[in-house]
Amino acid sequence: MAKKKINIVLILAVLGLWGTVVYKAVSQYFFSEEVKTAAVASDYNFKARKIERDTFTLEKINRDPFLNKALLRAESNPTVVPRAAVSGAKRTMPVKTVDDKPKAAKYWPIVSYYGYIKSGDKNELVMLKIGNKIHRLHKGQEVEGLMLNKVFKDSVEVRFNKENKIVRKG
Repeated sequence: MAKKKINIVLILAVLGLWGTVVYKAVSQYFFSEEVKTAAVASDYNFKARKIERDTFTLEKINRDPFLNKALLRAESNPTVVPRAAVSGAKRTMPVKTVDDKPKAAKYWPIVSYYGYIKSGDKNELVMLKIGNKIHRLHKGQEVEGLMLNKVFKDSVEVRFNKENKIVRKG
């Protein structure tokens, strides 16, 4: 019996809330009153006023405010010094050598660490996914230019192109 009374009270409360929402939505369109605008007297003079501009000159800064060092600036009008003609001497330009083969940049492959198996003699076998292949490696072993340096429970340290990275599990 008490549950039935609570349900009736809650239904009436919900109907009351929805009724007010519907009334406010519908009253905007059907029960609108015309709003009368009153002329507001104003003391403001709308004539154009002359704006006086504040002028100033910028001074040359002789120090860098961030590095706190003196600035060395080139002169805006550099002086041109004529060269003295040297008779009989040829000027030679240094020749730059260009490498025949440009060095191909090797990027780190995608490496994932899946875990390790530790045997009794501290020989650990690590499962690494390099690129799209899964490899089983021992410490110090190298695969596809990637060398396994150190093994931890949650991560491994690998070396590729003289650069070390730590790869975490998962």
